[in-house]
Amino acid sequence: MNCCDACGLTESQALAAAKTIGLHEEFNCGLYSCCQVSAWADEQCLAWFEAVEEDAQLAQQALNTIDDFGKEAALVPVHLRRSVPWYRRA
Repeated sequence: MNCCDACGLTESQALAAAKTIGLHEEFNCGLYSCCQVSAWADEQCLAWFEAVEEDAQLAQQALNTIDDFGKEAALVPVHLRRSVPWYRRA
């Protein structure tokens, strides 16, 4: 396996990273190096993990807020389904 001395990616890993960040054609043409693609893919991955963590924290805050206000029992009207007279067949 050919590994880059600088970034440590194999050719297939660099190609997969390029596909992941949408730079597959540019990487194949030689416009970007495997080291650049590796750095950008790592940056994109970190950004996604941070966004997921932030979303999880916001969801947990929303649940905590609901729990604080929703401790009292609430009655909710439920409408029962009634048969439709014109739909019944004799």
